[in-house]
Amino acid sequence: MNIRKKIFALTALLFLLAPVFAQKAQDPQPTPLPFSKGVNLLKWFEIWEDWNKDELPPLNKYDEDDFACLKDMGVDVVRVPIHFDLLMEPHYTGKILDVVLEKLDQVCDWAEEYQIYLVIDNHSFNSTALYYNPPSIAEYQESIEAVWTQLAQRYKNRSEYIIYEIVNEPNGQPEYMDNWVRVQQEIIELIRSYDSERAIVVSSAYWTGLDELLKMKPYKDPNLIYTIHFYEPLLFTHQGSNWMAGAEDFADIRIPFPYDKSRLPEYKGEQMSWNQLKKQASKLTDSWMKDALNTYSTEGTEKYVKARIKKVADWAKKNKVRVFAGEMGVLDIAEREDRIAWLKMVRAAFEENNMPYCVWGIDGGSGFLKSDSGQKFPEDIDQEILEAEGFTMPDQAALAKASRTLNEFPQKPYVVYDGAIGKKTVIDIVNCRQAVWDEDKQSHCMQIPHVSSQSLLCKFILPEIIASKVTEYHDSLMLSFSVKFTDKSQSFNIFLQDTDEGEANLPWKKGYTVRAADYPLNKWVKISLPLSAFENSWGTWSDKEGKNYNQEGKFEWSRFQKLYFDFEDWDDTKRGDIFVDDICIIFLTERN
Repeated sequence: MNIRKKIFALTALLFLLAPVFAQKAQDPQPTPLPFSKGVNLLKWFEIWEDWNKDELPPLNKYDEDDFACLKDMGVDVVRVPIHFDLLMEPHYTGKILDVVLEKLDQVCDWAEEYQIYLVIDNHSFNSTALYYNPPSIAEYQESIEAVWTQLAQRYKNRSEYIIYEIVNEPNGQPEYMDNWVRVQQEIIELIRSYDSERAIVVSSAYWTGLDELLKMKPYKDPNLIYTIHFYEPLLFTHQGSNWMAGAEDFADIRIPFPYDKSRLPEYKGEQMSWNQLKKQASKLTDSWMKDALNTYSTEGTEKYVKARIKKVADWAKKNKVRVFAGEMGVLDIAEREDRIAWLKMVRAAFEENNMPYCVWGIDGGSGFLKSDSGQKFPEDIDQEILEAEGFTMPDQAALAKASRTLNEFPQKPYVVYDGAIGKKTVIDIVNCRQAVWDEDKQSHCMQIPHVSSQSLLCKFILPEIIASKVTEYHDSLMLSFSVKFTDKSQSFNIFLQDTDEGEANLPWKKGYTVRAADYPLNKWVKISLPLSAFENSWGTWSDKEGKNYNQEGKFEWSRFQKLYFDFEDWDDTKRGDIFVDDICIIFLTERN
């Protein structure tokens, strides 16, 4: 009797535990990612060359109102490429600049406020020098560790909306690529020592290649997101690019999509048959283009592209991990209808396979603006491209809010420059140092070194709405800025300049001369100049005509476009450096 009871009890226990064992054996799929589609916010935290050490990226390019607008468009994730390696002091292994971290703190606040997931993308190692002389595996790892030691400690208490991406498109020497899986594991462990639960985006070696990912054995960490960058077929999506290997040859090729034997490609502006192009490609310097052309009849099809995306989805399902496409897109050099067809097809394939994606940029030549300028977001959206990427046009309220900073001028000052350029302002700078650290001021400022017989210029092309309001209110406005002179011989001119429309409408200007003799040396002083004090007595240079013109007093407020600082010293009469900061346009009543 006791034996029967024991057998019955054991049977009952096994019955109760059966679902637990079955669940463990099946090891269910991970929780799907909580976002579906988004954008990369380009040219915001980017410094592309290490010789640009005296610059800050345009940190004021986007603000909270832009995040509200993106949310209204259906964006639920943004990826922000940040060139941390060149935004550290010293470069690669030093402390990340305070001004960069402070702005990134704001970006995290905006993402959390609007419930948009933010991927902090360590988009380092892009300079030309590193391309030709890649760092060693130890140098590479040291730089990545320096970044995440700082960021993981800083953001460990942030919400789940903040996501880390270890590094963009790992690439470099074979020794490094062959050891990438190990290096990445060590970075994961480093991050986990500070931040135990944060979602982390991880990559395969060799440029986040799809085929490399399919070879990867997933890590044991349960909160990782595996990423691909999808630009297939590369021959189509990157046609006309000037940064690819063999760019001189590739820039001249125009390829239709999908492949159609009856639709002819172009080379150097001339149509030719596919066989003729293949023969031409045999003469090119870069072998990948020859191979790509030879396989394009297969790889340049919807069937092939969709199958490639499904391979990734199947790999993720098999390995019970989560995957998202951190980049996807096609350059606007491609035929418009082909570009739209590719975007719709790839987006649909991602959606069908439950794979979130981020398009490569609002601007940057592959975004959804009509022009290649993020300075015109959101008013310059190409609706057809936007909708092909899966987003919707913002409503009028969102559009108005995105321009709030500009619309509030002149009731509130417009900041043209504060170490970084103002929102939607474009800078054109020649031989001046755009952003150097000043110990006296404890902030970044512009430094103008003494260089005789050379151009020393800084032009600020203002947003159209700001320029038009300056035109309307010019009698009531003044230009305010801070300056530090270092020698009594110094002086510079400030100009208000019209648009350059060639001979018919030349870029006439009004000017004002600022002289060091009127101010103390080696001390920051604030100068406020009523716009009415600028004189209409200057000649001008026209880029369109390529020549100088004597003054004719023809400056027109209706064509006003830019603010122009001229530090030139053609007579070699000046000495020392000049420092300028805090340039803004304000009402005269705010002088004090």
